[in-house]
Amino acid sequence: MQKVRELGPLSQVRWDRIILLIVALILLAVAATLNTTVYSMNIVIGLLLAAAHAGSLLLSYFRPFLGMIASLISVLLIAAALEPSSTSAKPFTIVGMLTQLIILAICGLRAPWYVAALGWLGSLGAVAIGGSRIGSLFFTANETGNLVVFASVGFGLVVASCVARQWQLIRTQLTAERNVSAAEAARRQLVEERAGIARELHDVVAHGMSLVTVQATTARYRYPGMDEKVAAEFEEIAEHSRRAMTEMRHMLGVLRAENTDKETVPQPGAADLKALVESIRRAGIAVDISTPAGFDPGPILGLTVYRIVQEALSNVVRHAPDSRATVRITQPGERIVVLVQNRPAVLNSSEHSGGHGLIGMQERVQVMGGTLRYGPTDDGGFQVEARLPRILGPATNEKAGKRP
Repeated sequence: MQKVRELGPLSQVRWDRIILLIVALILLAVAATLNTTVYSMNIVIGLLLAAAHAGSLLLSYFRPFLGMIASLISVLLIAAALEPSSTSAKPFTIVGMLTQLIILAICGLRAPWYVAALGWLGSLGAVAIGGSRIGSLFFTANETGNLVVFASVGFGLVVASCVARQWQLIRTQLTAERNVSAAEAARRQLVEERAGIARELHDVVAHGMSLVTVQATTARYRYPGMDEKVAAEFEEIAEHSRRAMTEMRHMLGVLRAENTDKETVPQPGAADLKALVESIRRAGIAVDISTPAGFDPGPILGLTVYRIVQEALSNVVRHAPDSRATVRITQPGERIVVLVQNRPAVLNSSEHSGGHGLIGMQERVQVMGGTLRYGPTDDGGFQVEARLPRILGPATNEKAGKRP
């Protein structure tokens, strides 16, 4: 369906040109015949003048101003080539008048109004000069009637085509204004929704995390004589809580901001992977990590790699706290492969309720143009494998840059 919709406008333009070409060929054939028979022109001159006038009809479709100039020259030469003694319609020939009226209509529809208006006046002037008698500019009653018919019909066509063009321009502008208004309304609605999400996150998460931070920080003072290992554990909990609060505040700021193109808060990246793994080790999980020497994929890919490893290791902590995890990052060819595995362990069923971690990883990898695979391993463990392109395109950079 999308392919048909894309080809529709092109097909319509092509049919317009084909129809115009057919009309020009018909006018050429009739004009050439009448010029050489009814108006007694030389066969070569009659054919050339007919071809020039019909060609100006085609030219006016693509270049209205040039087509109008060519048509004026053609009607001037045709009027000058007519025999003074001929009793046929002149100074406009029948086919010449029809052709010139069509050219005026086309210019009125496809060019500013003054092109068609000047063409109308120029046509009258060209045939008046070309069809005048030697030493006299007066016409017979039939010739004057010929000019009056062209002047009246041509004026009506010029006015109608110019009005139609202005109506189409106004309609296009109104459509564009409606689209802008709709986009602005959608943007305001999005900002309001994001502000609402930010409020909900603050009410639900930030308050609880603040209490955890305060309780963990003051535990040493509220319980004198606490063992140093226990006190260090509480300090570790407080540190993780503060880090989570910092990232939460950053995310809330992004959600509340109307323009998220520029973010001033630093984001974690590949350089923070070792600190992340060390914090997981302090939580009691044995983690091995290996990365390529000098691994630095840049801020956007670095943040993606960090978030994938962070979420995968968080799942290990929640669901398999007694297992051993490995993190392997490689760069085969034009890809970055992030593989996080944990060995078999007894799952923590209390933490096995559905979450959004894997879905979030899938969305983040898709934004980068990569693929994500996850599932149990043959030995009973679990693994997450993400494949990311090492070079991002402009569209990917733009989408990724707007993701918190």
